[in-house]
Amino acid sequence: MSDLAVTSDLGYVEDAFAWARKRALEWVQTDAAAGNLPSYWAGYPSRPMFYSRDVCHQATGAHLLGLDAENLAMIRHFARSSTSGRKWYPLWAFHFDGSIAGLDYHGDEHFVREIPAVFDLTYRALEQYDWTGDRRWIDDPDLAAYYLRSVEDFVAAHDSDGDGIPEAPGTGDLFDGAATYNEQDPETPLIIAGDGLALHYAALRALGKERGKDRGVGKAQRERFLERSERIQAEFQGNWWDESLGRFARGLSRNGLEFSWGLESHWIVPMTGLSGHGVQNERFLDYLEQELELRPPANIEAFSYLPEVFFRHGRDESAWRWLRHLIDSRDDYPEISFTVVQHLVAGLLGLVPDAASAYLSIDSHLPADIGLLSADHVRIGEWDLRITQVARQSTEITVHSGPGPLTVAVGSAGVRTLEPGRTARVTSQTKDPS
Repeated sequence: MSDLAVTSDLGYVEDAFAWARKRALEWVQTDAAAGNLPSYWAGYPSRPMFYSRDVCHQATGAHLLGLDAENLAMIRHFARSSTSGRKWYPLWAFHFDGSIAGLDYHGDEHFVREIPAVFDLTYRALEQYDWTGDRRWIDDPDLAAYYLRSVEDFVAAHDSDGDGIPEAPGTGDLFDGAATYNEQDPETPLIIAGDGLALHYAALRALGKERGKDRGVGKAQRERFLERSERIQAEFQGNWWDESLGRFARGLSRNGLEFSWGLESHWIVPMTGLSGHGVQNERFLDYLEQELELRPPANIEAFSYLPEVFFRHGRDESAWRWLRHLIDSRDDYPEISFTVVQHLVAGLLGLVPDAASAYLSIDSHLPADIGLLSADHVRIGEWDLRITQVARQSTEITVHSGPGPLTVAVGSAGVRTLEPGRTARVTSQTKDPS
């Protein structure tokens, strides 16, 4: 367990963090019963299980709380469940002892499966490598094999038209396989969904990432993965956009592109960067903001992605609006407490780590409500940090301890290299609030 602590001039933030930290740690199941994997609850509170989608989304909050062993054990367990007999889909859910959750599994040809989860596991696992620098995320044979299978064998097994994009059957039955995380999508079942495409793109980008080159793939493979990601993005931005509507399609059905409100199949697109930047993306974000006010999702856990979406694109007041919604709910769905920890620390402070390269990027996303935010004992690999931001004017970084120098890029103020035991204060480094 970590010693992560948050202080702020806004008592609301401190209270929210205290609640989220306590509640998230109460979901840990590692020592709750004999035979349990290192694990935490990730799914409905009424179901003693961990689900792939939930683990993927809870992993950053879990890391910040010191649950790296749990992240590794659970994601590796999903990786091991991807077999040729299951056409390279990972299973959807397990009990804490590692046994298959029968509720979602009736056999190798009839189990709940959603295309986005296949790529989400690769994307979020490699993100944990960025946070921890732990080479097991790269060297573990089950994980290394899974990363490549997710973007190679899985795609080949489900790509009926040879365009490099896997398709779902389009039946609307989760036990046949769904294209999207949006399970409230009864109108017209999709065969390709925006969120599946976005997470495919994100997995390829993670495997092809230049910084921290040693990700278990060679240079030629990295270049090929990046080329594929660029092709997916170009196809999406060029052909999935409707200029008159000012938005991207939520997905492709057997009837063609579908432009109705798609919830996850819409907002995971900008969360991963698939929609890029510029005028199209800004109009699309305007559409998302409008629809979220008019037709918000029915389930609280769906909201837990929204701060990440809007922080990424500098819409910090919108991110804060939805983060407050999560905080005020005090909902007992585990995803809420874990992601509140993530958004309060990594989101508001704008942390993007690359521990394997001894590198951290920081860019304040503090809204007008927060004049000061400090997070102490933030772990980036083996470095233990305190990061304090004062509005948009300054950031102070203290390296309590670490294996050597840490390079820190702060907003537009440039790069600092900090030795353990040193503190740096950077002023006037961030954009003005928009």
